Amino acid sequence: MFGKAIAEFEFTLVFANAPLDRFARGDHAAMTTAQKRGALLFFGKAGCVQCHAVSGRSSVGEANEMFSDFEERVIAGPQIAPFFGVNRGNTIFDGPGADEDFGLEQISGDVADRYKFRTAPLRNLAVAPAFFHNGAFVRLEDAIAHHLDVRGSLLAYDPVRAGLPPDLTHRLGPTASVLARLDPILASPTFLTKREFHDLVTFVRDGLFDERVRAENLCRLVPASVPSGLPVLTFQTCQRHRE
Repeated sequence: MFGKAIAEFEFTLVFANAPLDRFARGDHAAMTTAQKRGALLFFGKAGCVQCHAVSGRSSVGEANEMFSDFEERVIAGPQIAPFFGVNRGNTIFDGPGADEDFGLEQISGDVADRYKFRTAPLRNLAVAPAFFHNGAFVRLEDAIAHHLDVRGSLLAYDPVRAGLPPDLTHRLGPTASVLARLDPILASPTFLTKREFHDLVTFVRDGLFDERVRAENLCRLVPASVPSGLPVLTFQTCQRHRE
């Protein structure tokens, strides 16, 4: 009974009714023209689907239409490394300068896995507050632009311009050692026109977004009380919507 109850709740957390899903089920008016153009770029010229897969099996499992093959790769994201200590950060980072995140190597112990991170799923990114494993980008446009020209993006990265909170802007880790391990899929830049880039962003942001994932809908799943009488978790966003 416990298992069934938890499973029924988890069913409510499946959000796969985005415009692309409705289009695939036969509603050809579900996607805008820009979203359709962006989809063609995603699955074609931009090469996103090489890693953000929707079908097939990788060495770690099935893609299952989550827009990820779930492989671990080096995409050379900026190394955000807040200082450790009182009134500073709470993490001691890797490397001789304690300003690197070794990624998968922390788990595997294999230096060949250094800087590798899991390919993230792409559904419902319209409500994501930040992107990449460390939140190095807060704008989806910047995150996508990084994938299109990794070297240029990393070398020009400025955490202040990227919009990061002040406590994350004081120190960056090295770039050369990260770029030296860059996944071959991302080694060469992909050039898009301004309209193509806009269409690609529109597809990823809006074409893969299920409206049911908005906070006002998710907050309805949080009960005011439970039979045990134990306190119920409170969420800041839900409190704002109730007010």
